[in-house]
Amino acid sequence: MNILFVYQNWLNPNRGGVGRVADSLAMYLVQNGHRVYYLMHEYDENDTYKFPAQIFTLPHGDFFSATNVQFYHHVLHEKHIDIVLNHDASNERSKFWLETGASKARKVSLYHTDPLHGLNRNMRLGKVVQICVKALKIFGYRKVIGTLLKNSDKLVLLSQEFKKNMSKELKINSSKIVAISNPCVFEEVKFNNPKKKQILFVGRLDWSSKRPDIMLRIWSHLYRIYSDWELLVLGDGPDRVKTQELARELKLERIFFKGFVKPEPFYKEASIICLTSDYEGFGLVMPEAMQYGVVPIAFNNWPSLKDIVVDGENGVIARQNDIPDFVAKLELLMSDATQRASIALRAKDSVKKFHIGVIGPQWIELFKTSIKNG
Repeated sequence: MNILFVYQNWLNPNRGGVGRVADSLAMYLVQNGHRVYYLMHEYDENDTYKFPAQIFTLPHGDFFSATNVQFYHHVLHEKHIDIVLNHDASNERSKFWLETGASKARKVSLYHTDPLHGLNRNMRLGKVVQICVKALKIFGYRKVIGTLLKNSDKLVLLSQEFKKNMSKELKINSSKIVAISNPCVFEEVKFNNPKKKQILFVGRLDWSSKRPDIMLRIWSHLYRIYSDWELLVLGDGPDRVKTQELARELKLERIFFKGFVKPEPFYKEASIICLTSDYEGFGLVMPEAMQYGVVPIAFNNWPSLKDIVVDGENGVIARQNDIPDFVAKLELLMSDATQRASIALRAKDSVKKFHIGVIGPQWIELFKTSIKNG
């Protein structure tokens, strides 16, 4: 098969979860005899990463320009594309990617986040207002998902929980909707034992989603008590400066901002990884860290969390947006090395189901079915 990955942003795996997923899947497909191409709008001429696919970039700065449409359709024709994998499903750019002109390529849209994120927010309003606001949101979600289903051969969600919620809240049930978890590439991982007394935050420094500000406030309750522990922040983003300013304002100690780096060396040494996100599609850094024996702790803020973590077994789940509960449970982990070691072993074993060797065949079967039914 000839498969085209399309996305607005630069798909470097060291810059975010979408890039890591695309990279893992592309490598697997190439290794199994398929041709993979990338088409993106952004371009980084200084990037030295060896991508697993030939890269094309849209030539015009205006994403929706006629020039870009013509170029896109030329790539579809020239490379005899069988499958377009749309990584922009959660964005209005899908309108561009799903308009394939005369091409007979099958179109698969991948939703990298929770498709119903925000549905139950602002529920502190009066009951009547709550009902009205939620009804308006449901109308909007139904329109977006309906358009995706109309113009895609398949819509891939990252969790069965998302499918259930879509059926419950939107009353949308379609054979086009499938659930496939994010893949990870697992080698025979070796990690330092005993682990260092390090806590990781890995993710985009964005206060609207990943909430590094919450992580800093959690650390403010613990750093004085546990003076032999340190917090490492891996990642960058629009709120980097604001996050560093907050660290100074809170007078935090032993907090280190590492920027965009490969996380694997840090996974090998760290004991705990914290996810304080308001929402996630999957939270890929969690199973990636767990394969290295890093114990995860997260707020119960997104449905797919239960696909990864069983509370007290292979990780820890704090109540939704409950900072005191998160602090208390994190402190228990920090103070009990025996418990950490026990959870770490179970964590490493539990994430084998996300191996690319398990997830990859699901994608190949989906592509073949889409072509056959087309």
